[in-house]
Order: sequence, then structure tokens, then C-alpha cells
Amino acid sequence: MTTEDRRARRTAQVKVAALAAGFDLVGITSPQRIFAAERRLLSWLKKGMHADMKWMEREPLRRARPRRVMRGARSVMCLAVNYYQPDIAAVGGAGESSQPTGRVARYARGRDYHRLLEKRLKKFAAAVTKIALGERVGASRLKYYVDYGPFLERSFAEAAGIGFIGKNGNLITREFGSWVFLCQVLTDIPLDFDEPARRMCGSCTKCIDACPTGAIVAPGVVDARKCIAYLTIENRGEIPAELRAQVGDRIFGCDICQEVCPHNVRQEVTKHAEFLGGAVGERLRLGDIVKMARQEDFVQRFAGTPVIRAKLAGMKRNAEVVYENWQRAQAGKKK
Repeated sequence: MTTEDRRARRTAQVKVAALAAGFDLVGITSPQRIFAAERRLLSWLKKGMHADMKWMEREPLRRARPRRVMRGARSVMCLAVNYYQPDIAAVGGAGESSQPTGRVARYARGRDYHRLLEKRLKKFAAAVTKIALGERVGASRLKYYVDYGPFLERSFAEAAGIGFIGKNGNLITREFGSWVFLCQVLTDIPLDFDEPARRMCGSCTKCIDACPTGAIVAPGVVDARKCIAYLTIENRGEIPAELRAQVGDRIFGCDICQEVCPHNVRQEVTKHAEFLGGAVGERLRLGDIVKMARQEDFVQRFAGTPVIRAKLAGMKRNAEVVYENWQRAQAGKKK
């Protein structure tokens, strides 16, 4: 068996192991620097479009250069998991009920995906190590991340053929649209690389046109300072007065640019029960949030879910904005 044959067999085994570990998609690419992605990141940072996410400024060059993250890396394995779930409760939003509620982004309705995916990554890493030993390629080294590592995960997932980066900045897969969580595994094991995905947006601008705050300032470029997802999650200050009405009934995150995307028309509901909406749900009662007096109460309700990231102060701020919009809608109905 030739070296190429052994590498092909090893690559096939790794992909089978990824699916067995609970991932829906897997692609492999080179750890070579992605120049175009690096230039876009540096330009985005220079223009201040990362708002107050100062951690994005730390060692930005590592994000497009995997070998700065792991010396000797030979392959980047990119993994994806479908998290899509349909809306069920269509009532209770701004202007629709005497008990106003706020909408939660789909990714945040279940358990915290970081913890869940880390467990799968650990299982996958163990399987890859076993494959490497069986193939006699020596002791393998691996580093893995969900979306918290120094990594331009969408750019490398595109290079690995999992999907392409759309005009809304999200990775769009053929199988699940953009409703996916992404993970990356760096390794010194030589593997075959997949063909990069081709961008398929064409002349479509539905996501750009639909964004209520105009946050998509150019194809693939999102200004976080205007993005509802940033404003209601990462933002620790007030939501600017000129953007409060555009927040609508969104109390945590925003899915508008994904919901209007033609590639998301035929959504497949996730097979992973942990990501379904039992832990948080599709909507939260504004009154329940406003009444929370202590951070401890907030933690007790939302521990182990993505909502915890906004903290109680942030969720109260969001609830107040959504309530303002609900009151405005109610007043408009009475005219």
C-alpha cells in the first residue's frame, strides 16, 4: 500500500469517527495561512466594527494562521452540527398579547452548545489518536476548539468544503443551511484535504435588505455596533436610542438574516435533542426577567444555557427595550 493509499484510508477513518462522535458534517483542509480572511479581519478591526469585543484584538494574526496556534500542524479538521428547530409559539410577541414576551434566537433555546460539543470533541480526539496509532504515524498531537479559540472558523470551514460564507457572514452548508455550530481540530497527522466550497449567493441581497439596523454594511461584512445579536448578547452598555425600535421583540440574539436566506428554505430539524428548546424556550416572558432581583436568581434559571452570557443586567436592559416596542405596537393598534 502506498503512502497516498494509507493517507486516504486514514482520512476516511477520521471522517467516520467524526460522525460517530455526534457531528453532522466534517471537512479537512490545510493549515496554511488564509491571506484574504486575514486581510478582512484586520480591516474589520481597524474600522472598529468589533465594537467593545476587545478580545478580538488579541493576537489577530493567529486567527488565520493555524501553525501559530499549534506548531507542526499538518491538517485542520472542521466539524459542524445542525441546531435548527422551527418556531412553535407564534403569539405573545410585541403587540400580540397582554403578557408580552421576547423572542430567543434559535441557537440559544436549548443547552449551552459549548459544553455539549466539547464532550463530542473529546470523544472524537480520542478516536483520532487511536487511528493514528493504528496507522503507525506516531504519537499524534491535537488541539480542538468550539468557537472560542483563536481561529477564523468560518473561513477554514469554507476551505474544508463544509459550506460557503454568505453575504450575512454566516457559513452556509448544503445540508443544513446556516443553522450549524462549528468546531475545529488541529493535528499533526497528515490527511487528505477536501475541495473548498464555492460561494453561491449570486446577486441575492435578501439578508442585507432584511437587516432592520443595516448591520450588514457590505457582502460578508457585519458591523457589530449595529447588529441586534451583538447588542442583546455581548454588549455591556445601553442599546443606542436610534436602534431600540429595530430590536423589535428580540430579547436575546437575532435570526433575521438567516430566516430570509433562500438556502435556509428547506430546513432539517436537528436530531440532537439537547439543542431543542426545553432549557430556555422560544420566548421568555418580559415580566419574569424584570422581576428577577438577584444575579443568583438569574443563574439558577439560566445556568447551562447560552442566555447566561448576557448576565442579568443585560437581559433586564433587553426586556425593557422589548417592552417599549410592545407598548408602541399596542398604542398603534388603538389608533
